[in-house]
Amino acid sequence: MENNAIRFACNGCGICCKGRLVPLTLGETRQWLQRGHEVAIILEAFDESTWALQPQQFAHAAGRAVEVTCGDAHVRVVAVFAGNALVQCQNLGDDGRCGIYEERPLVCRIYPMEINPFIALTPESKICPPEVWEEGEILFTDRIVDPVLADQVERSRQADRDDAQAKIALCEALGLNVAAWKGNAFAVYLPDRAKLVEAIGRYDTGTNAAIRPDWKVRVDTPALRQQLHQGGVALDDQLATDYIFHTL
Repeated sequence: MENNAIRFACNGCGICCKGRLVPLTLGETRQWLQRGHEVAIILEAFDESTWALQPQQFAHAAGRAVEVTCGDAHVRVVAVFAGNALVQCQNLGDDGRCGIYEERPLVCRIYPMEINPFIALTPESKICPPEVWEEGEILFTDRIVDPVLADQVERSRQADRDDAQAKIALCEALGLNVAAWKGNAFAVYLPDRAKLVEAIGRYDTGTNAAIRPDWKVRVDTPALRQQLHQGGVALDDQLATDYIFHTL
């Protein structure tokens, strides 16, 4: 018996390839950079209080994060490496077709399905036109229907877990050590492409110097700032010059 069956039939409009950041695995990041494209890095911090009454959600987030020192506290930080498609994806052709379709990132293969198991798939939360939800194969009911899609979702989740330590190490090597608080804002870095390529190369060859900086959290919301300060979390009070602070 189907429960809230959702159909989807892509019409090739390309809207999902524009005005966004495309999350990448570390392997996909290497490929993205090799094509000469730019990569953004999004940093979010959190601790147990973020999901005080939701232990499963906390466990899911913690699995893709790394615990770091932040003042007198320890917080977990998630680093998301993402292809910069804020104007449009550089792999999108003039004909509206993907130029790397057979090698496109996992998130592109999975879209519009949600990767986070605690986020429900709802057509109204997507930017696709209404007509794509009116026909096509059943994408989702009370479970993922397509076994290929289910495998891709699990591969993406596993890559998040497998890549977590490496991504944080690369951020530290690049001096990126200020995160936003999860659910409150994003700290978005646009690192120099050549420096990121160099850092990944050093990491792959084991020549990156071990750097464990004291992390900081940027928060502009007074109540949250006070809460974190009382918990011993080091707050970034400097004017952001090397990252974009995007409030939610």
